[in-house]
Amino acid sequence: KRMVLKMVSVFGSLFLLLAFPTSSTRTRTFSRAVNAPRLSSVRCVRRPLQARAGHAELAGKIDRNSFVQNDMRKAAMKLHTKDQSKEGEQEEQRPLSQWEMSKEATLRFLVDSKVIHSTLDEISASYPELSELNEASMEIRRCDNIERDIDRILNENPELRRPEPNEGVLEYAENLKKLAADSVPAFVCHYYNTHFAHAAGGRMIGKLIADKNFNGETLNFYKYNGNPKELLENVRKQIDKLASTWQENERESCLAETANAFKGAGVVLQNLK
Repeated sequence: KRMVLKMVSVFGSLFLLLAFPTSSTRTRTFSRAVNAPRLSSVRCVRRPLQARAGHAELAGKIDRNSFVQNDMRKAAMKLHTKDQSKEGEQEEQRPLSQWEMSKEATLRFLVDSKVIHSTLDEISASYPELSELNEASMEIRRCDNIERDIDRILNENPELRRPEPNEGVLEYAENLKKLAADSVPAFVCHYYNTHFAHAAGGRMIGKLIADKNFNGETLNFYKYNGNPKELLENVRKQIDKLASTWQENERESCLAETANAFKGAGVVLQNLK
């Protein structure tokens, strides 16, 4: 339980102030479904306060009717660390500047990240009710960019070998498939949190990796063909459109997945610590 809370807190401290700004800062189990679409195997979540400033704009203008910006925010606030918000319940964590972030650690991080992003892409393309969200997400897909970064690291560092994804990440990917089969709204919680956290809080990680290993050159994983704020806003609107069709119990199933989404992202982030 302590490890779960630690991973949730680490991811939450990177994400929550960015994805769900406050006015002052402007478990569900995975079960199988019999008739789910058949999916192929995988191919292809604390900084000093001054460091957080300047990223909150990615959250976009607050829409009082937005399920993402209101209901999801409320579900997430309790996962803040205590120093971030009076509503926070998690303990402070070791700052990012003290993480390992070596080239070898970065390689493991990229390999595991690709597993999760390829799974998200695969699932969103497999369910008819997610077709518009899938279309809106084309410009934020990360798999090709991740693979370019992996190739670069291996080419520049012949002593390194491509690692296998860790078991925890493979398990999380399989859980996402089972979850989507059981509840698309619950899956959507993971989908949005993963993408938004990467475009927002992930930029801090990307900068530290670049400064430490690549002479300040940003990895492709953190580059977008367009304004990340606008790209994520399009995704947010599609999720709100989806949520407007959900029953109350489906909305609740989405909100109930918040901690699990952060826990899953924490498994990937552990590579860099």
